[in-house]
Amino acid sequence: MKKILLFAAAATMMVACVKTEKLNNDFVNNEAPRVIGFNTFSDKATRANAETLDAYHGTFAVWSTKKSNNNQNAAPQVVFNGNDPADIITFDATRNAPNNWTYSPFRYWDKQATYSFEAVAPNADIITYSSPADVANTAGNYVTANAAGYTLVGQNLQATPDTVEIKKGFVGGNGDTDLMTASKVTRNGANAIEDVNLEFKHILAKLNIAIAKDPAFDNVKVMIDTVYVLGLDDNGTYTEGTSAQISGWTSAKSANAANYKLAYTNANGVELLNGTGDGENYKAGKFLYFIESLVMPQSIEDKVEKLNIKYRIKSGNVEQSYDYVLNLIDGETKVFENFQDRNNYAIFLTVRPNVISVAATTSAWTDKSAGSNIVPPVQNN
Repeated sequence: MKKILLFAAAATMMVACVKTEKLNNDFVNNEAPRVIGFNTFSDKATRANAETLDAYHGTFAVWSTKKSNNNQNAAPQVVFNGNDPADIITFDATRNAPNNWTYSPFRYWDKQATYSFEAVAPNADIITYSSPADVANTAGNYVTANAAGYTLVGQNLQATPDTVEIKKGFVGGNGDTDLMTASKVTRNGANAIEDVNLEFKHILAKLNIAIAKDPAFDNVKVMIDTVYVLGLDDNGTYTEGTSAQISGWTSAKSANAANYKLAYTNANGVELLNGTGDGENYKAGKFLYFIESLVMPQSIEDKVEKLNIKYRIKSGNVEQSYDYVLNLIDGETKVFENFQDRNNYAIFLTVRPNVISVAATTSAWTDKSAGSNIVPPVQNN
């Protein structure tokens, strides 16, 4: 009988900002109208290790209306309509300009009006902005574009297990989409010297499963055949700002939920890495990430959501197979109680003689370049 050791660790991460330079202004005369341009950020808190939104998405949809400063009773005018494909902002890497976000035709600041902006990335196909005629109206919010909600397919970025997170690649198509929304920005056209700063946030969660082996196993092979995460809700409807829901989502299981899982599988198995160092400094092998997937924000139930790992231990000509199951909640033992938007969750498992130890971390989903932003627990001999 194998024992399970559960350790909980919390990681608090600074959240990185993402900035683009200004959209080129075709006018050199300061008195001429200025083009409305955009700077993009992601969960802005600091500009350290800044990265542009195009690292994740090459498009975003923006909604904007303007109202006259001289007549507050005048009807608002639509400037951008994110549901119109013609109003999608596109990243063009071929542009010889400080800022590669572009659109056509250009819109220009009206010095006699006040503007409101909202945006989603990558487009309005999944999440849209639901508003009355005026974007400035507080009744407007983000909602799922389809009444049936959004269903995840279980895309795993770790097709070949790596020692770091990959983080980039949830761009839709046949895979899952890293949905991001930007909070409302209001600008007075009379003072519009700088471009519009759009601060995007992830509205889904991300889950990582990483595995290492204990130094005691350096002379034997530990082979991972399959890693599954089972029992998760794969569907959700989103309404921004609904406190009774998890991160604004109402999660559920789709008609295909019985087949839904986060999965890594290899018919030949993947060998875990040996430890490093010597003596008292000897540590377990580096963690390999086997699962890196988007997760619908949701509450975890007792003995419903679980991790299943099939692995083999080979020593000489002797090989033994194991089937390991970990409930995310099992009575009073809780790995996670829920998954929330803007968070990066990780489960680190270390295969030891007759035991698998578990450490769980939760950190802010930051947007740095490829490389883990989660610090694994120290595994000493």
